[in-house]
Amino acid sequence: MKTILLTSGVIAFLALITISCSKDNKQDQLNSRLNQTESLLLKSYQLAKTNDDLLITKVDAEGNYTDPSVMIEDSLYHMNDSLCSIYYLSFCNDMMDGDNMMGGNTNHGSGMMANHNYMGDTAQVNQSYRNVMMMRQTHPTHHPVK
Repeated sequence: MKTILLTSGVIAFLALITISCSKDNKQDQLNSRLNQTESLLLKSYQLAKTNDDLLITKVDAEGNYTDPSVMIEDSLYHMNDSLCSIYYLSFCNDMMDGDNMMGGNTNHGSGMMANHNYMGDTAQVNQSYRNVMMMRQTHPTHHPVK
């Protein structure tokens, strides 16, 4: 009988250790996803900004082409602008997963992330997304016309 109780206790102890390790592993995976998504967002923002800046120099004040590569620059801008939105929403979803996993213990962020409590630094991500929004507002003023 003592052997059965001892064996049951050891199995229960190992089960507790396994469960606690899997939580740490999920947190590490979440942090890895957040870091990866943040770097993708920053990269796509930089590419969108570069292509938008190049487009400004290749379209005159009336919106007419001054260079044959204008439409390529414009399509690259729009592609990376769309990627920024995708990465931002992915980052927000990962933050919500973190809230659910951690139970929420600190507030952070603004905009879509203002009501979520997962501990994470969102300042750079939010600032990049605000920059994208400002760029979207000014883009039509130098958008090429056919």
